[in-house]
Amino acid sequence: MSYRDIRYLTKVLINEHIMKKLFFLGWAIIFIGLASTIGYAQQSEQQKYWLSIGLGKTQFPSGMIAVGYEFANKPTVLTARYTDNRELFPDYSPSIMNQEVALLYGLKAGKFRFSTGISNVWGHNRGQYLFTDPKPFLNAAEVHESIRYSTVGLPAEIRFISSLKSVGIGLTAFGNLNAKRSFVGLNLSLYVGKMK
Repeated sequence: MSYRDIRYLTKVLINEHIMKKLFFLGWAIIFIGLASTIGYAQQSEQQKYWLSIGLGKTQFPSGMIAVGYEFANKPTVLTARYTDNRELFPDYSPSIMNQEVALLYGLKAGKFRFSTGISNVWGHNRGQYLFTDPKPFLNAAEVHESIRYSTVGLPAEIRFISSLKSVGIGLTAFGNLNAKRSFVGLNLSLYVGKMK
């Protein structure tokens, strides 16, 4: 065997050794990729949705109904809510009341949801004193002017939800910034839906 033959054979053996390493490395990459894809598919989150009904307190007693949709494999949530805040047993008539319909979009992080959006807020405030009812039956004796309003607001909320597969309980800190009657409050809610 000549020097050239030995050199050629060495090149072939080295190339074969390198090719085997590359072959096994390629298969290892493919295997790891498939394993991670299968693992990801098994651990991937599915879409979730829920309905919540709750009671709480702003300046006045408050009720809230909300519907939420949590996107699959994304840390985002879309929420539509209706709130009703009003005086229940006022000393003066009419009672102060405000209502809100809001659409919010935000992020979820574990059991927390942080959202903001846009809303329509409407209701009525008490205006100037008009008269005193000499014989009030169920209403307050002092009657004031009723001032109705409707405006656009900036709603925000932080929800904490603890749930099983289809039911849960949660606490919501919520508010609305608007030109007529801004409010903040706290609400305790029950949830039903596809929670996990």
